[in-house]
Amino acid sequence: MRLIPLAAAATLSLALAGCGNSSSTDANSGGIDPASVEVPEFAPREEPGIAPPDGLESGGPSAPALTLASGPDVCFREIAKKFGSGVKVSEITSFFSPGEAIAGRSSEPRGHMTSCTVSFQNPSDPRKLLTASFNTRTGSFGEPNPVEITVMGNAANFRLEDHVIPLSRVNAAALTGVMNAQAARLKSVYGDYAWSGVRLSGPDAFSRTHTLRLDLDGRLAANDIRESGYASVSLDGNRITANHLMP
Repeated sequence: MRLIPLAAAATLSLALAGCGNSSSTDANSGGIDPASVEVPEFAPREEPGIAPPDGLESGGPSAPALTLASGPDVCFREIAKKFGSGVKVSEITSFFSPGEAIAGRSSEPRGHMTSCTVSFQNPSDPRKLLTASFNTRTGSFGEPNPVEITVMGNAANFRLEDHVIPLSRVNAAALTGVMNAQAARLKSVYGDYAWSGVRLSGPDAFSRTHTLRLDLDGRLAANDIRESGYASVSLDGNRITANHLMP
């Protein structure tokens, strides 16, 4: 599953089609032939015309900021609080401000969570998905919205159960160890850097299972050019499976 944010009505597109061969070492690291894997491709889009949560348009007081300093799983914890640790999720995306020194003009201080979104199986109808976003201003999730699933290929073969896992199986908190272990190597190349995203990604051409992902933004020490990278990490949060943190 690959998340492709679009701008219109909530829709989740899936492609049940074989992928071509890839020369990437990541694609072959698990011994999986990408050409033999049928890969659903997700494209959720936000529902238009949804009113902002209470307090947003009224200019009411903001909830305390949630930050990366409290743990890379801060978004995941909020999801568990709201929907339970047993909720079956397809994808989770959380982003954090890299701060003014890296991003230039920034509305949020470094490490402040700027977004937290989850797509999960509808407990009332397990054939369907819902999506919900955390409002950092009010400190709460908005109402879940239905996600329309469309399939390219034989839709009769699609099972949503194959593309969701219990949130309790994901140990995003352990990512702190991975982040700390990369520090010396990153500092040798970046004059300044910040972790800017923590995600749960679904199966895709390179992995038949869900994986965690860490996103990074930084300024190269050699020329102060802004650069970004990412690392894919096992669900237990302990092992990097694809490392693209360096330029």
